[in-house]
Amino acid sequence: MKKILCLLLAMLMLLSLVACGESVDDPAVNETKDDAVVSEAETADPNFTCDLPSNLDYGNDTVGILYVNANNKADELISEKLGLGVVSDAVYERNLAVSEWLKVAFEFYPEDAATKVVNSQTLDIQGGQGDYDIVVNGTYMAVQPAMEGKYINLSVLENVNTEKHYWTQGYNDMVTFTDDHMQFLASGPIAISMFRFMYLTLYNKTLLNDNKIPDLYETVKSGDWTLDYQYSIVKDHYVDKDGDAKASEGDFFGFVTGDTISVDPYMVAANIHMITKDPDTGDMMFNAEALSSLTELCDKVQLIYNNESTYVYKGATMDDVPYNYVIEHFTENNAMMVTTMFLKMETNYESLASMSYGIAPMPKFDTNQKSYYSYVQDQVSCFGISSVVGDSERQEMLAAVLEAMAYHSYNLVRPAYYETALSERYMQDPQSKEVLDMIFDSLYFDFSSSCSNVFTSCVIRDNLRPILSGKKNTVASSTRSWQKSVDRHLTRYNEVLEGLKS
Repeated sequence: MKKILCLLLAMLMLLSLVACGESVDDPAVNETKDDAVVSEAETADPNFTCDLPSNLDYGNDTVGILYVNANNKADELISEKLGLGVVSDAVYERNLAVSEWLKVAFEFYPEDAATKVVNSQTLDIQGGQGDYDIVVNGTYMAVQPAMEGKYINLSVLENVNTEKHYWTQGYNDMVTFTDDHMQFLASGPIAISMFRFMYLTLYNKTLLNDNKIPDLYETVKSGDWTLDYQYSIVKDHYVDKDGDAKASEGDFFGFVTGDTISVDPYMVAANIHMITKDPDTGDMMFNAEALSSLTELCDKVQLIYNNESTYVYKGATMDDVPYNYVIEHFTENNAMMVTTMFLKMETNYESLASMSYGIAPMPKFDTNQKSYYSYVQDQVSCFGISSVVGDSERQEMLAAVLEAMAYHSYNLVRPAYYETALSERYMQDPQSKEVLDMIFDSLYFDFSSSCSNVFTSCVIRDNLRPILSGKKNTVASSTRSWQKSVDRHLTRYNEVLEGLKS
């Protein structure tokens, strides 16, 4: 009977402990293992081990989550049942794991646009209703409210640790402010859009082979995949396929891209930053020293954009997240390579399935650049606690919810999307899988690219689009006119952020 009771007790202990933060190994069992075998607790990487207590119980309290239901965002948060697909099942299991562990219930409040999320959050704060505890929005829209004090500073809360690697560290650095290291927003695998909205180069392997061009896998691996190299292989490949004697959508091109969001990744890929932070004070500053590099970047990008072998889809009605013009040009075998996002591979899978294709990062500035850098489109979701939540105990409860969601997202949602859906379904060979890992390992962020909407009179990212894709290099004159406006905004935000210090 004693043995049976001990066994039942051990089983109950295993069920009650959560993998987040504690080992479930029984010391008595460990004694029987070979000495060379180390326990899970000793081998687990502390960067991926959640330190929340396993016995948190919030009495089935309801957590209200406001989010933007557009551009493949809803399924990051919501799955109604199992059996709807591997990623949907992982989101369902993530939500269930958090709910059962912390004893909380979720209530989701959708808005159909990022601006509406901002407006609803602001009205909720002003009215003091407190309907929206956690706010999920695109980074480009969430940063300004965050810098104005409409989110709680996560860095002072005990139950969230954004230094853990189930949060994305580069994103943390971008949205951490002042010498107090205040952070109001966070993101990572908790947002599937962190994977979906990352840019890459997609190329037709058959066409490269037919044109005696080496497969890009070796070029990327050797570090020689640069803007200059891209230009050298895409030029001289225009074919008037539809016979109308002019460059048009029905023709074949070496490279197809757009002049709006497709321009955005070049700054990050070239490791150029227009906004930096003072290393001592944390104040944001306009980086005038970047202008010479930006001028050179403009020359290289314009050379590609203005070549007759490049076709450019113009305007936000053809080159924005919801639209497929660029990748459809590729899947119709009318382009050797394109700039696109992983989301487009997901939504155009059937068209891609019949092709032999490969993937590459966005090209480097030049061979002196040590690493590739991969940009995530600025609509990537970020998470924060609304400042309407004034009670410190509730703030800690919501911090625990975010931490648990991030942890379980890393362990459930990330492998479902990245390792199963993306890697196994869309990568056609081991080389592409290797490059995929390289792209995601080079994830990089830049304030002037992802958060530029805070400069309401001078959105640097948007202003660079017509310049980098244009015919005349006006970087020097344009940036001179921007600097005063940007400096004025930065001075105000630095002062506001200083005033938010606890």
